[in-house]
Amino acid sequence: MLRNILLVIFLFGCLPGCIESPEQSKGSFTGYVAQKEADRALLVSNTESLSGNEKMYDADWIRGIADQVNVGEKVTVEVPEGPTVASYPGQTSGTVLSKEKLEKPEGAVLGPEEVLQRAFHQEKASIPTVKKVSLDNEKKVWNVSLYDNSLHKDIEMVIEDRE
Repeated sequence: MLRNILLVIFLFGCLPGCIESPEQSKGSFTGYVAQKEADRALLVSNTESLSGNEKMYDADWIRGIADQVNVGEKVTVEVPEGPTVASYPGQTSGTVLSKEKLEKPEGAVLGPEEVLQRAFHQEKASIPTVKKVSLDNEKKVWNVSLYDNSLHKDIEMVIEDRE
């Protein structure tokens, strides 16, 4: 009888350490919101990796954040660690941790988020990575460099700095 009680106490003492808590099983993903659908948003990172001979950037459709983010924003989301749906882009769920406010240059009419919204809308790249967004104040235009992950090509765009 005493042995059974000691066994139960031992198990209750050991089991909590064997079970992974939700806080330990979370990771984060930072990227630009490239597209939105009713219940999910496409986040594409600007950290390069290689897939064979082609460069690629991480991309995931994240469920549960579409109503909290806008196309063109740079956000960090909390996602479950481990496998996502095996596709490219991946598919998972998440919650918004933070939004990085992109600084609007002095003298600019548009902010970087608005410029990216226009660039994503004009180009229709299916999985666009933001490589560079800069204002040419003298010419009153934004220079946008994207990378299309599905076609594996660089895209250079000029967006006028006006409403």
